[in-house]
Amino acid sequence: MDKTIFEFTSYKTYLISKIHSFPSKGRGMKLKIADFLNCQNTFVSQVLNGEANFTLEQGEKINQFFTHTKEERKYFLNLIHLERASSPELKNHYQEELNEIILKNTDLKKRTNMKGGLREKDHDTYYSSWLYSAAHILTTIKDYRSASAIAKKLNLSKNKANEILDFLAETGLISKEGNHFLPGLSRIHLEKNSPNIQKHHINWRLRAINSIELNLEEDLHFSNVVSMSQQDIIKVRELFIKTIAEARAIIKDSPEEKLQSICLDFFEV
Repeated sequence: MDKTIFEFTSYKTYLISKIHSFPSKGRGMKLKIADFLNCQNTFVSQVLNGEANFTLEQGEKINQFFTHTKEERKYFLNLIHLERASSPELKNHYQEELNEIILKNTDLKKRTNMKGGLREKDHDTYYSSWLYSAAHILTTIKDYRSASAIAKKLNLSKNKANEILDFLAETGLISKEGNHFLPGLSRIHLEKNSPNIQKHHINWRLRAINSIELNLEEDLHFSNVVSMSQQDIIKVRELFIKTIAEARAIIKDSPEEKLQSICLDFFEV
């Protein structure tokens, strides 16, 4: 099952998808769930395909059956609460709780397994200009492992290129062997509450504006203004985060040939 539990708004559709993700499209899984719940197989079918609902006690046993994490367990039980609630006020209450869990579990650093490796005292310099991260990642490409090659690529003086590369070497982000610079730690991540996060985003969005002005055919830019529901905002946000995680998995194993920038914005106006 490609989707996470946090992308579902109904515990029934989640369970159906979860069951179908097993071999042979989950044949026999309903019976196994029924045995685990100590109930009839027909009751499980009535819940998944009809108006009946699992109790919270049964929901917790299903959590055990699928070995849900703590947050997945909490989300699953809230989905049952939502389905069983009879008043609009109570439904709104559980929907708000679900939204909070979704937002908590779509933290980008958690979902993409990014770890920070830059010392706190060096953050101000590294994020002061896009040039530091550009030079840093350029060293992963074999044609850009000298100050002269990086200076030419980034339109810098050789002295400025050396200044940036020396800093990167001192921080351990790259290493220096003779006149060549080799990549070290290539993936670092700023916490979203870091005082440097705004600089980082602004630096690369200014580069994006420059790319838009160049209007190169191979570059991709997308801007749109839409109106949508709060629930669908959460779904789209989750979709973007999932896509970023999938893209980073591709990038991780991709041969280093070209330097690319990825900028994504999704926000309330």
